Amino acid sequence: MEDYPLQVKELEKSFKKKLGLSSFKAIDAISFHVSPGEILGFLGPNGAGKTTAIKCVLGLLKPSGGAVSLWGSHPGAPEVRRRIGFVPENPDYDDLFTPLEFMTMFSSMRRLDMARQQMLAILERVGLAKWEEVRLRSFSKGMKQRVSLALALQSKPELLIMDEPTGGLDPVARKEFRDIILEENQRGVSVFLSSHLLSEVETICDRAVILSHGKKVIEGKLDELMRTEDHYRITYRVTDEPEELLIHALSLQNTIDDLRGKGYSIISVNPLYRSLEEVFLSATAGDAR
Repeated sequence: MEDYPLQVKELEKSFKKKLGLSSFKAIDAISFHVSPGEILGFLGPNGAGKTTAIKCVLGLLKPSGGAVSLWGSHPGAPEVRRRIGFVPENPDYDDLFTPLEFMTMFSSMRRLDMARQQMLAILERVGLAKWEEVRLRSFSKGMKQRVSLALALQSKPELLIMDEPTGGLDPVARKEFRDIILEENQRGVSVFLSSHLLSEVETICDRAVILSHGKKVIEGKLDELMRTEDHYRITYRVTDEPEELLIHALSLQNTIDDLRGKGYSIISVNPLYRSLEEVFLSATAGDAR
């Protein structure tokens, strides 16, 4: 579908082993999409294939099978590259450059008409005010991540692709990153977010895709994935103070009838929810990595 900022169909990627002629599948026929304006969480244990899939999405690796399209076009198309911003997990920048020099160079490469003051404003937004002319050799990993985010935001992207963007950041910086992601999303930007921080994904993502051993094991809206199918919380009033019961679905109606038969008023009946961590551990239970 051309309206999808990102669509992956039956994607496969195999690598030859160092010894012998055999190969292994890092990605095994996975399919998913990012809808316009949504934040999709891309999850999985180490070695599950997330980074390999992201490299295929960016056109950095050629798939062994299947297809990747960005707004219906090939990932390497120039018109597509101008519409995306990428934040890598481990940015490898020449530490002799300064953030402002990187911004200037990338602006020229992307043929952006960007004044110095505009670049300084982006650097200030990501928390690098007064660091714009300091060489990266003095930067921590977290500060280099801020440079990556500034470069990703420079072209006002329509799709942000982020591979562990908050790795190496302290809690305050992670909150600042989350706020910027949500601000961009409110602007209409779609976000494809790979992260090991499940609490972060649970906070900001609309849907999630979970990989294990290179295969997609689960996909869906977070509220649907986290909702239990067989347990409910009944809140009812006995006196002035409400009481609660946790009930299995098989006995739900009988319990409601029993409470009403005793003259208690039912305030609410709500399904119980698991944490995203519980969903993740259940989905990847067979992945020893």
